[in-house]
Amino acid sequence: MARKLLSIIAIWLAFDAMSTAAFAFSKHTDAVIDASVRRLLRLMDKDKDGTVSKNEFMTYFSRRFDRLDVDHNRRLMTDELRPMLIPNWAIRPKSSKDQM
Repeated sequence: MARKLLSIIAIWLAFDAMSTAAFAFSKHTDAVIDASVRRLLRLMDKDKDGTVSKNEFMTYFSRRFDRLDVDHNRRLMTDELRPMLIPNWAIRPKSSKDQM
């Protein structure tokens, strides 16, 4: 009986610890996403009125498309989209110190 009770308590403590960690991770993830959304809205909001019009939205993403369309054929290919998926830290040029 005592062994079962200890097992139940151990499982409950493990579950509680995992849910606390998941909650903290979720709150951090939400904060990062919120900051990213605010940054994106600031980038798109050219007239600085605090909102993004359809025209501002379309202009922003049209320019992004044009930057990605390296061969200027008005179509995005796999190789043109790949840089968008690679984190910035992975494509930064290495310093001469890092290469030694």
